[in-house]
Amino acid sequence: MKIFSTVIILGLLTNIYAQEKIELPAPQPREQIVHHEYYSLSYIEGYELASWVAYELTKEEANAEIEYKVKYREDPDIPTGSATTKDYKNAGYIMGQLAFIEHMMMSEVSARESFYLSNIVPHKLSFNKYVWKTLGNIIKAWAYECGSLYIASGPVLADAPFGTFGPSKVSIPERYYSVVLDLEDERGIGFVIRSSMSSSSVKRYAMSIDEVEKITGIDFFHILPD
Repeated sequence: MKIFSTVIILGLLTNIYAQEKIELPAPQPREQIVHHEYYSLSYIEGYELASWVAYELTKEEANAEIEYKVKYREDPDIPTGSATTKDYKNAGYIMGQLAFIEHMMMSEVSARESFYLSNIVPHKLSFNKYVWKTLGNIIKAWAYECGSLYIASGPVLADAPFGTFGPSKVSIPERYYSVVLDLEDERGIGFVIRSSMSSSSVKRYAMSIDEVEKITGIDFFHILPD
């Protein structure tokens, strides 16, 4: 009887989770939460950055390949206005993505959304090319293998204060994180990487999601039991 009851409870939880956005962290003060078609984000006007960008990546989406045009643009759904391309002009940083374009190859809409400035953070070229994109490709391979992953990525804003650049005074984070959850197999992993890194194995920066929560102050996948 106890086993039967457990099965019923687990079934009910599965149905509840299916109706929720599991990938969303717990709400925090001062954030503007925006839901795009392919990802959600929390924008912090004081930093002109998202504190997190979250989405689900399925096997089919990880395997998708479309042609896309790189065109950065302001996010029309940020009430206070996002950073702009003018901020990055001659700033010494390239535009890195929190929701990786490699994860957003499903449609013209998903690709366009990935180039919104709300999804953009300042990266040094070497960090972006040799560290951050490597992490994105690893997560993509995991999604293809696992069938579905829930992902949240962002800058570690708990490290503030920061230097800034551009007319909008975009903050320059010192570290970036990503957390990944495989709900079906009940496993997850996190990464926190210094933006000064330009090489070395991404595995060096792996840690538990609990550790990432302590570093960032963000409660990830908060609708799920600890």
